[in-house]
Amino acid sequence: MSSHDTNHDDGTGEDRTDRYAELVIGTDEYVIYDRENHHAWLQSDIAVSVAERR
Repeated sequence: MSSHDTNHDDGTGEDRTDRYAELVIGTDEYVIYDRENHHAWLQSDIAVSVAERR
């Protein structure tokens, strides 16, 4: 299992790398979570970078 910070624009125009993080659990399973709201998370078996979605 590993974790990675994800960038987030908080509306101020500045990227925040401390709020959202990604956990890789097992093979091809991902959890993205909000460090400030422990009820806010999602789990998926696929991950796409923000750059790929633009």
